[in-house]
Amino acid sequence: MSETNEIHVTVERRTETGKAEVGRLRHKGRIPAVLYGAGKPPVAIAVEEESIKLILGGKGGENTIFLLKLKGTKDDSRVMIKEIQRDPMTLRILHMDFIRVTKGQKLTVTINVSIFGDCHGVREGGLVNFITRELQVEVLPKDMFEGIEVDISELDIAQQITVGDLVDKLPESAKFIEEDHRVVVLVEAPKAEVEEEEEEGLADAERLISEQAEPELIKKGKDEEGEED
Repeated sequence: MSETNEIHVTVERRTETGKAEVGRLRHKGRIPAVLYGAGKPPVAIAVEEESIKLILGGKGGENTIFLLKLKGTKDDSRVMIKEIQRDPMTLRILHMDFIRVTKGQKLTVTINVSIFGDCHGVREGGLVNFITRELQVEVLPKDMFEGIEVDISELDIAQQITVGDLVDKLPESAKFIEEDHRVVVLVEAPKAEVEEEEEEGLADAERLISEQAEPELIKKGKDEEGEED
């Protein structure tokens, strides 16, 4: 579970906006952010970059629930990170959104998927194609979890694991916001085998075309003979 009462982050209210103010904050190692949710009006805040780095580097990562306190007030809220905007080049955090967490209200979070196991299909020459590494989940705060581990030991060539196969790994209050048939991981046939099947399919198609064409040629030949007669 990512929820913890041990992490406290103090933030300041932002009274000014605009590029100049944002630049000043970032120069001081602070991140402009907005706190919203729980039926309360949004609050523009500034948070220390180092505090966020500690949270993101922890076990729960972005799904960590922590106590956020507004400096100079008695206002504190249990929150989690809702969205992070980064510079596409430097990956430095440019802006953040925090959402208040209220008891009994489900949250939509992204959880990581990892795989493990000595895959049978790989021993037979197959290749593991790990397609879906993250999944969207709706869950109560009390049941928050970091991710799902998927055992691929029993997968054979051409077999797969879908989202629907992972439902029993979720906490009681959680559900996937994904289609059950979405593929998470599959074991593909060796490349040489696939190419051989493609060649066989092409040969079958060419043979079928040839068989369909022969009667037409024969018929055409007879018609021409008849005309000559």
